[in-house]
Amino acid sequence: MSSINLHSKEFDRSTITKLEIFEDYAQAWIPTFVMVPHYKEIHIFDFFAGPGYDVKNIPGSPIRILKKIIEQKENIIKSNTRIVFHLNEYEPKRKSQNKYELLKTNCERLLACEHDIVQNVKLLFYNKDAEELFFDLVPLMDKYPALVYLDQNGIKFISKEYIQVLESINTLDFLYFISSSHFKRYGSTDEFKRVLELSKEELKSIEYNTIHRFISENITSKLITNSELKIFPFSLKKNSNIYGIVFGSKSYLAVDKFLSIAWSKNRDNGEANFDINQEHEKLQFDMFGEGKMTKIEKFQSDLEIEILNKTLINNKDVLIYTYQNGHIPKHSTEVIKKLKKNKLLLYHTRTPYISYNKVFKEVNIISYKLI
Repeated sequence: MSSINLHSKEFDRSTITKLEIFEDYAQAWIPTFVMVPHYKEIHIFDFFAGPGYDVKNIPGSPIRILKKIIEQKENIIKSNTRIVFHLNEYEPKRKSQNKYELLKTNCERLLACEHDIVQNVKLLFYNKDAEELFFDLVPLMDKYPALVYLDQNGIKFISKEYIQVLESINTLDFLYFISSSHFKRYGSTDEFKRVLELSKEELKSIEYNTIHRFISENITSKLITNSELKIFPFSLKKNSNIYGIVFGSKSYLAVDKFLSIAWSKNRDNGEANFDINQEHEKLQFDMFGEGKMTKIEKFQSDLEIEILNKTLINNKDVLIYTYQNGHIPKHSTEVIKKLKKNKLLLYHTRTPYISYNKVFKEVNIISYKLI
């Protein structure tokens, strides 16, 4: 399949949403390591960077990420952290690499205005095939805290050989972009089977709107037993096509940050820029005259059952369950408070302590007792 020159025209709304998620995550990720004394060097990789701007001068991923680095300059100077930003742009069928040259010019021009952090921020530019460059840079990903962006116009990088490498590295977060709906159309071809083996029956059974969610779940199912890698999808709809981001990390702090960003983009489902679960049907009634549950309502109902069945007995149990189901602490906090108000549950703190800071940073574990 031929690639599309996305930067020869204006970014559409779905692309803007994707870029906002990319930059929001960079904004959350960078200070996490800059503010930790023993991390003196961190690396960010953008393997499909583009020229930096679209035809309307709307910034693409390299400019957005670089601006987030610059926003942290006071902390960078204070901690004397070194940030290495790897940027790759390659047009395989073109003799002149105009996008690559624009990428260099645009990024260098932006950083040159920030004289106080020029010594702390290093830009490394590549004009190589991303598939080869990826493996060349793996040693750096493994040596330093790494944030990896794979904003491909296709599906190759979700194949087993790449996922296994990312899974093997501890201090690494990644965000893929993939053309998910192409699997529905071309999933039975050899090109797609080499990436993700799906039977004809599976392809037929997948609901079109949830194809990206299905692919994310399929990737998760192929991980090694007891893998610590946590994967979450965010679906993006553009006209009739479904694309999506696949986020991955071994860190619950990273999961907390990504899910917060995802739910800020869509407060109904936290995993798409459209009505993936047909939330509008919550106002309709089923054949028994009962309202249908929304995604949040279904999660909260299931959580309540788990607590009343004594499967989840403290704030750590509830928080991990919340993350595993792709929700944010606010949703589970509401359940715990309601159970206490209804005199079904007892805990001896003012709040249920369902947050990353309380559970993992402060290690403040409190028990919930049924009344």
